[in-house]
Amino acid sequence: MKSIACVVALSVVGWPAFAETDTQPHTSPNGKVSIINVGDTAQPDHYFQIRSDDGRVLISSNSYRGLTSGSFAMAIRWSQDSHFVAFSVQTSGPYVRDTFIYSTRTNSILMLPTEDDDHQTTPIRWHTANLLIIETRSPIGGKAGHDTYSYRRTIRLTDSPIHHEALYTTKPARRQ
Repeated sequence: MKSIACVVALSVVGWPAFAETDTQPHTSPNGKVSIINVGDTAQPDHYFQIRSDDGRVLISSNSYRGLTSGSFAMAIRWSQDSHFVAFSVQTSGPYVRDTFIYSTRTNSILMLPTEDDDHQTTPIRWHTANLLIIETRSPIGGKAGHDTYSYRRTIRLTDSPIHHEALYTTKPARRQ
């Protein structure tokens, strides 16, 4: 009971009870581009920016069509050649997360589609400079029970325009 009262008291005085912040820039291997999360999750106006090494904002989630404010970039993974960065963003409600790819050459973003309604996709690792392994977990949140599963896909990325091709998908595995 004391912990609940403490959380309520912190919320009443304006301190975030369960805030998440990430002030560390996530910089590309060549040092030319960074993803920076701005604000904290206890406030409705938190967002992320993709910036060049001179501080110029290339893309901001609170003003880019297809992205919304109120989301941090998570699970940020840069390709070895700094050409692509993959990251996960909360896109719908508190549980759904999608994986996005940003191309440093074309300054464009691609959302990797999934066929699951209640899902979280997360970039796992780069196999090569243009081959990315992502994981999808479903269902998530209030619908999650004993019927949850996950699977991984290997994605090949190309530019002009940014495009993806799924090369391999594992069979869904039940999670405990």
